[in-house]
Amino acid sequence: MSTPAPHRTETRWQRALRSLLYGHDVDRNVKAKARLGLAIVAFVAIYCVIALRLVMFATVSDGHGARRGVGADAVATARPDILDRNGAILATDVKTPSLFAEPRKLIDVDEAMEQLTAVLPDLDASEVRERLSSKKGFVWLKREITPQQQRDIHKQGIPGVGFLTENKRVYPNGPVVSH
Repeated sequence: MSTPAPHRTETRWQRALRSLLYGHDVDRNVKAKARLGLAIVAFVAIYCVIALRLVMFATVSDGHGARRGVGADAVATARPDILDRNGAILATDVKTPSLFAEPRKLIDVDEAMEQLTAVLPDLDASEVRERLSSKKGFVWLKREITPQQQRDIHKQGIPGVGFLTENKRVYPNGPVVSH
């Protein structure tokens, strides 16, 4: 005599899960196609959002405002100090500010030129006017200015003029061991 197979009972949660996944009297093939369609729609939506964000980043011109902090670090990456066998520094890097302008953001080129040449008398006025009048997005005006000159220019509050920190290699003992 054979023993009957044990009757398998489903809990209420298992029945609810099965009805949620497969539905009542729904063809499994139809349900599978619906899930596949839903997955395709979800992926298309995600890629559309990514593409929209890329287009927004490419078209919105915020100048250097948001990237200035990152750019300053990239420009001012220091090289290591060079020491002699006794530990004395032979070569080191010193951070120095450099002056730049964004000509597209300048309001009055003549006024900006006058203010800059008042603080930096060694600048050639015609060359500064030419650079500030260009349609470029970024131009260098002077590299390696002093901190006092930086403060004076900053106090003037010229829109479209800024500073980037760069490194200058310095040899404290002179050119004797520079090479």
